[in-house]
Amino acid sequence: MSVVRKYLYSKKIFVFLFFVLAASVGWLMNKLSADYVRTVSYNIDFYNSSNMRRIFKVETDVLAQININGFLAMRYNIAEQNTLRIDIDDKILSKTKNFVLSSDIFKKISEQLGDGKKLISISPDTIFFTYVDLQSKFLPIVPNLQLTFASEHMQNGNTILKPDSIWITAEQKVLDSLTDIKCIAQKYENLSKSVSGVLEVDLSKLNNVSVQQEKIQFKINVERYIETNITAPLHLKNQPDSLDVMIFPREIEIKYRASITDFAKINASDFRLTADFNDFEKSISRNIKVNIEEKPKSVLQIDLYPDFVEVIVSKK
Repeated sequence: MSVVRKYLYSKKIFVFLFFVLAASVGWLMNKLSADYVRTVSYNIDFYNSSNMRRIFKVETDVLAQININGFLAMRYNIAEQNTLRIDIDDKILSKTKNFVLSSDIFKKISEQLGDGKKLISISPDTIFFTYVDLQSKFLPIVPNLQLTFASEHMQNGNTILKPDSIWITAEQKVLDSLTDIKCIAQKYENLSKSVSGVLEVDLSKLNNVSVQQEKIQFKINVERYIETNITAPLHLKNQPDSLDVMIFPREIEIKYRASITDFAKINASDFRLTADFNDFEKSISRNIKVNIEEKPKSVLQIDLYPDFVEVIVSKK
């Protein structure tokens, strides 16, 4: 008997909770079907479609009073657009030089709110702005590639970019601060063959900037390298006419890497090694450093043996 009573009691609790839930859902649906008035802050981004070389800096946000359906209001904060981009045409601009009346752009704002939202009012009634004419500058592209290579492989030549420079349009003070345009970093590891792809111009730290194109094609030529040695003469610079100067050794062994393609083209005459006598006068020892003044562009990772030479000086 007690088991039956417990069953009946549990059933009553279940029925009670069901009706409570149904009533709650009905109440919620009734509330969501109603309309509500919300006040929302928007960033305003003005532009003039007839003169895209001019930017407008709006000094304040706009508060919009909106009549909105309850279902939309529930997800309003998640889906709402925070910035409204408004075309202030020449007719509006002809009225003034540095402000726009809210009444002049009421319809334009209302059209951007979307279905289920009705614009009631906008404040402030006057929106002030400043504008700046844009300038253009032709700047080189920096690929910003992070590369590592497989054993006995190397990059042959510079990274090929198409295009290697682009036009950038911005305020003059922004252009003055830029000497190049960087791409978003990309990493390629353990390369054993040539690779190509697309880089994207990095505009994340630049405001109110437009570029000729945002995607840049690149190619990296990768080849197997050969490591070898060659001997080249050492030239002494700034030797005084009043002194006899001897350096030991007079020839330097150069250990270097070059691609298989370029290896046969490299000669000792392609290298120019020098030692500067002025360094000897500043040195506390009798040794001076060997410098590489010229080398083939295709050569990588040069080591010199020795990289310091001994100097013996006597009067004539």
